[in-house]
Amino acid sequence: MSGRTTSLRAKAILLLTLFMLATNLVLGYALSKQASEAMKSQINARMLDIVNTAAAMLNGDTLEKLRAEDAGSPEYQGVYDILARFRDNIKLDYIYYVVPDGEKSFSFGIDPDPVAPGRFGSPVVYTDALYAASQGTPSVDEEPYEDAWGRFYSAFSPVFDSDGKVAAVVTADFGADWYSEQINQNTRTVVTACALFIVVGIIIIVVLTGQYNRQMNTIRGSLRDLAEDMEALTSEFSEGGDSGPVPDVEDDSIQALGNHIKELRDKLRDYVTHEKTQANSMITAMASDYRCVYHVNLDENDAVCYRDDPDDPEQTPVGVHFPYLERLSWYADHSVTEMYREGFKQFIDPDNIRERLATEPIIAYRYLADREGHEYYEMIRVAGVRRAEERDDHMVHAVGLGLTEIDKEMRETMAKNEALEKALREAEEANKAKTAFLSNMSHEIRTPMNAIIGLDSIALRDPDISAHTRDELVKIGASAKHLLALINDILDMSRIESGRMELKEKVFSLRELLEEINIIVGGQCEEKGLTYECNVVGEPGEAYIGDELKLRQVLINILGNSVKYTNAPGQVRFTLEQTDFPEGKTGLRFTVSDTGIGMDEEFLEKLFEAFSQEDATTTNKYGGSGLGMAITKRMVDMMGGEILVVSEKGVGSTFTVTIPLREAEAEELPETKEEEEPSPAVCVAGLHVLIAEDQEMNAEVLGDLLEMEEMTYEWAINGKVAVELFEKSEENHFDAILMDMRMPVMDGLDATRAIRTLDRPDARTIPIIALTANAFEEDVQHCLEAGMNVHLSKPVDIEDLVRTLGRLRLEAGSGLPLSITKEERKE
Repeated sequence: MSGRTTSLRAKAILLLTLFMLATNLVLGYALSKQASEAMKSQINARMLDIVNTAAAMLNGDTLEKLRAEDAGSPEYQGVYDILARFRDNIKLDYIYYVVPDGEKSFSFGIDPDPVAPGRFGSPVVYTDALYAASQGTPSVDEEPYEDAWGRFYSAFSPVFDSDGKVAAVVTADFGADWYSEQINQNTRTVVTACALFIVVGIIIIVVLTGQYNRQMNTIRGSLRDLAEDMEALTSEFSEGGDSGPVPDVEDDSIQALGNHIKELRDKLRDYVTHEKTQANSMITAMASDYRCVYHVNLDENDAVCYRDDPDDPEQTPVGVHFPYLERLSWYADHSVTEMYREGFKQFIDPDNIRERLATEPIIAYRYLADREGHEYYEMIRVAGVRRAEERDDHMVHAVGLGLTEIDKEMRETMAKNEALEKALREAEEANKAKTAFLSNMSHEIRTPMNAIIGLDSIALRDPDISAHTRDELVKIGASAKHLLALINDILDMSRIESGRMELKEKVFSLRELLEEINIIVGGQCEEKGLTYECNVVGEPGEAYIGDELKLRQVLINILGNSVKYTNAPGQVRFTLEQTDFPEGKTGLRFTVSDTGIGMDEEFLEKLFEAFSQEDATTTNKYGGSGLGMAITKRMVDMMGGEILVVSEKGVGSTFTVTIPLREAEAEELPETKEEEEPSPAVCVAGLHVLIAEDQEMNAEVLGDLLEMEEMTYEWAINGKVAVELFEKSEENHFDAILMDMRMPVMDGLDATRAIRTLDRPDARTIPIIALTANAFEEDVQHCLEAGMNVHLSKPVDIEDLVRTLGRLRLEAGSGLPLSITKEERKE
């Protein structure tokens, strides 16, 4: 019997040991892999935090402009100093930025490495993570790569320019050996813990098996005693007669005991498995740098400490259970500053935790702690032991909770945020200052331009001037209009850079757009002796939804350049075709090709930069601000399109513009009307106009132009005088008011508001036209909001002004007849 017991015990120990070994090998492998992945994710997250912070400190617009030859410039040195200080503060070996050269080609930007920096413009080893960052997604290498400096895992973060385009990619290199050591160190810790667990388990099994055998021997002894007693009792019964068979009590008792033992064993196994799962899940959820970690049963308001803080005398010891909500509320009252105390209590509320963890995997609250007179920032973080979606009731019942000090990180973040906010305020103020400067300069330049163009127009109407004088006056007018075009380009560029240019989504006719473009460009080609062709490939739609005005400006800019840089007897060809675009949009591809002077390949890279000209000779010969192509590129980008160019010096150029547009549905089309005979022109002779203008020269010029159209006028030197003249005049004395915006005493906006509020019928109906040098879009909006009917910018186009006056008078119902002669109007 003893030999058999020993054999069974040995077998039991062997089987349990093998089971523990196999189970822990599998568990150890899973935990090791899980821990390695968790450590890898944590390392990657920290690497991304570093490059994201560095990227936030750089200006994408500045990086776009830097070249190797800029070394030593303030901009170049500023970027170098930022990267160098960041490297020294974070104690990195390598941090720099790279710039994309093509689809999957990159080169070094500024590398502040004092020993062996990457040369500006030299190629950089391509990785998938680098490419992902160039597309706007911060990334970390999945596998190490090797270059001249060694083997690395690198983290990459994009730096965006003001248009939201990736201008550069900040890169931080981390040694592959260091990276692997971090992972392997964690793996060794897990393997050691598993091995220790096996050894302890075997010892426990041996002890428990010995106890079990002793208990079983006691049970067996009791059973033997019971059997002997039954046999004796049976013997006694058999002497007096037939007692019958002895009941098999031993078998029934052992079976019941076995069933009971099996039930207890299953429950014990389930409980141990459940507790191990909870503990492992919670510890995995909590990072290793937490000063204390707890397991909390929200249903029972019970918590137990898994990791304590040895420096905290008030810390609940490891393994000790305590009431969760009462203990954490006490901590809030004693260690959380008043500003954050209520938020802390709301955060730890079980209902709040359940509600937030139903949709978030991890929740956290940052607060200022005050312990023993020492203030520092701390964070409480909570993760579900099992996620809500993994449970049948979709509710979290147990969580892992940890506290960690984040004072250094928090204060650094606050300082960075403060610096960023300051930089943002300074940028906004600089942008406002630039806008104000451009607005003022536009006004100051347009004001004398108004006089120049007006006087030139007046002089050209004199029939007695000589041919030579007329030719000189024409040149003056052309030069003035060219200067005006430059001003308009600068204003357009300013609106784009400041983000104040917006897209307008409206239905427009493609056929009408092409007709307007062909009339303009065809006329220009005819004047220069060029051949112009417009071809439509396939059958595009009748109408589309988009910003027709900006699309027209883009196409006219490109076609205008082709005409400008092509000499007779050259050719300009314009082709339209339809192409597919994602998200249900139709792409229209516009191709403009010419046989002009062409461009060098080197200049093509700078073609879309502001103020770019290939050489001074071209500028002198053909003119231009160098802003047309930059404006065109920005507008195409705003519309989500693409512009490409192929050119050869002396052969010609081909521009391809692809714009995503949605084809208009039938119900969206306007009723785009029966053809009617054009309305005859409106005669404005005899109109009496009030001119509000503080510049006497401009007032005289405008008055002379009106008199040439046989109109009369009165002049008010500022808005206050204009209001007084109108108020004192008889009803309908004035037929219209030409209102400047910027005037002393009272400006045009206030004057318009004052006139519109006067208690007389014509105050609400008289046409008020803004005739001003303030030409920004917001200026137009301000004029309309003040009560003006139309905004016309200076210099004055007398034909446009006459058309506007006639249209407004008809709309106001003045009764002015159509097609009337000037003599009849006088009568």
